[in-house]
Amino acid sequence: MKKIVSITLLIVFTITLNAQKVDSFTSKDGTEIFFQEFGDKGETIILLSGGPGLNPYYLEPLYNELKKKYRCILLHQRGTGESLLDDVNQESLTVQKYIDDINGLYLKLGGEKLILVGHSWGGMLSFSYAANEPNKIKKIILLNTGGVTDAFYTWFGSNINMRLHTEDAELYQEQVDNKRSTLIAIWPGYFFDRDIALETRPPLDYKFNNQSGINPFASGDWMKKSEDRVAKLKNYKGPIDLIAGRQDPVGESVVYEAKSIIPQLKYTFIEQCGHFPWIEGEEQVKTFYKLFDQSMSFE
Repeated sequence: MKKIVSITLLIVFTITLNAQKVDSFTSKDGTEIFFQEFGDKGETIILLSGGPGLNPYYLEPLYNELKKKYRCILLHQRGTGESLLDDVNQESLTVQKYIDDINGLYLKLGGEKLILVGHSWGGMLSFSYAANEPNKIKKIILLNTGGVTDAFYTWFGSNINMRLHTEDAELYQEQVDNKRSTLIAIWPGYFFDRDIALETRPPLDYKFNNQSGINPFASGDWMKKSEDRVAKLKNYKGPIDLIAGRQDPVGESVVYEAKSIIPQLKYTFIEQCGHFPWIEGEEQVKTFYKLFDQSMSFE
């Protein structure tokens, strides 16, 4: 089968536009950054979505469940959701800009230490924030995160490609020819169970509600800072948990890499599970939320 994925960053789930009222603050560079609140009980958690550059509403199934126990703050990262940029370029999409945005949210919420819940790229961003602002963090919970460094890109694409069928390659080409998102073609590569992947696959005309061109600028700057991030993270002493599907194409090595850099990190794998443990399967979903609640117990 034709190779159709080389380096594709971490992706999204089908969403419906959420009409929840949004709030905002002004970040350090003058950009208006938006966020939403779901739930009004329990600890406040900050949800950092994947990408970089993907619509945060793909986490809807996650925050709709978590809001029953926790106050969930969904950050619209710059260039996504309502947080649109005047210009998408190398200057507007640095890791430091993302850190400044989280600092703005930190101040908006009253300066209380943050519980960061980062999925995929959101986990990678959490690593960067912990490296630079360790004293503003109460805890980090990583959900199927990418690595501390960019080493995982070496195998990420091939791990997806090996799971795709001929029909996926044909769909990929069809989407390219029609200038539509190729997400639906590679979607099965993120799952352990292909049947579940096909059941949850986005529609043919699925569009991301985000600005184009974000990914290469943001991820490119993130890669350049790997060495600095590793050095600084060795000084992070706060609690950090990691939950990951055993069959996530991102690979187990990112977990062991993070553990070698942050010794206090606690990790758990969910068996027969890919990149989205809250939708992979009934048993995996039960296990995921049990592990999440255990992480929130701060034991």
